[in-house]
Amino acid sequence: MEKILEQYFIQNNELVLTNVGTLHLSKKPASWIGDTLHAPEVTILFSTDKKKPNSHFYNYLSEALSISNEQANIQFDQFLQNSFEAKETSLSIGNLGSVEKNNNEYTWVSNFTSNHYYKDITISPINANEELEKQKSIQWQWIALVLSIIAIAAIVFKSF
Repeated sequence: MEKILEQYFIQNNELVLTNVGTLHLSKKPASWIGDTLHAPEVTILFSTDKKKPNSHFYNYLSEALSISNEQANIQFDQFLQNSFEAKETSLSIGNLGSVEKNNNEYTWVSNFTSNHYYKDITISPINANEELEKQKSIQWQWIALVLSIIAIAAIVFKSF
């Protein structure tokens, strides 16, 4: 079940755990500040709002488990209840992190840090002191004239 929950979270950027809380994927895009391109920041936020997952989640879960939506709802609730029965337990969401229960409080311990994947880039200004050499280019009319002379010479040579 943990793998299915991890996959759902990665695909939908949100995972609602019934009466526990909600995981959100927060994305801050890259930005230019001065000469530095600051890397995008991706973090996993946990809020302790008590709500139920939407029907899309149960459809996803029922397809992944090959069962009906009602059975998926029942199995998910039982899974959460079994995961947090003891006073101090945790539910691992793949390699992303885990939701830990201490007494009746739930906290998120993240294993994911985006700065391992993205780094800031500093770009220094380019000094263009060197003059560009002008390239000599042959105009296409001269090339066409030379080719036509060669073609005429080949025709004349071939006909004699």
